[in-house]
Amino acid sequence: MSSSLSALLSGTFYEHGYDHCVEIIHQRDAGAHRRLASLEVTLYDKDGALLATPAVDPGLEVLDLGALVGNATGTQERVMVVLDARYDDAIFPYRPHHYAYFHRRGSTAAPLYYAVNAALGGVPDRVGATNINNFETYVFRQQPFAETYSLLLGCPARFVPVQAQVFAYYGSRRIARDVTLAPKCHSEVQLPAENGGERLARVEVKALFRLLSYVVGRRAGTGDLVLFDHLFTYAK
Repeated sequence: MSSSLSALLSGTFYEHGYDHCVEIIHQRDAGAHRRLASLEVTLYDKDGALLATPAVDPGLEVLDLGALVGNATGTQERVMVVLDARYDDAIFPYRPHHYAYFHRRGSTAAPLYYAVNAALGGVPDRVGATNINNFETYVFRQQPFAETYSLLLGCPARFVPVQAQVFAYYGSRRIARDVTLAPKCHSEVQLPAENGGERLARVEVKALFRLLSYVVGRRAGTGDLVLFDHLFTYAK
């Protein structure tokens, strides 16, 4: 493949029972330009086992993850979906963000629309460093929005595990937790909604390399997703 192409590695998580569609090309360019050079999709279980590498047409505007995962794996467990997109900078002067929509079938919860989290590439490119350099944060609403909160973390690395530090803030109190993810593994880290009488105010993630990371909120009774959003990234 031409070295003049740029790359964007991003990913999300599919849970059984949801209509979940990814908008591959978000820009409103002329029809002839709305196409990636290539798109590779890989599916992994929570332990990092490769489930499938389904062929995907890079010319697709919308990718149906429910149909893709169901046809390729048949699993009812959560699946990490990694998207490796290549594109020409002459066509896309800035990275072609993927956006997505999902809704649990039969649920009364509102549908959710979110930006797919990028782990490598795009603008600016992310590179490895010798110190912990990736700092991501998320600030919660003061009023409770969901009854249970968690972080979904996925490791897109091929060869080495990634260690991350998770900090949850409750008023002036900070609760720290270390998380280690082997290549291609993912995990859900629970975030108590309250601690010491204080509401969860903020969460931070620090890691040597970018992880696929989302803040998740669920209804306590049904488990329906009512919050699904990527953390905001800063580089030290």
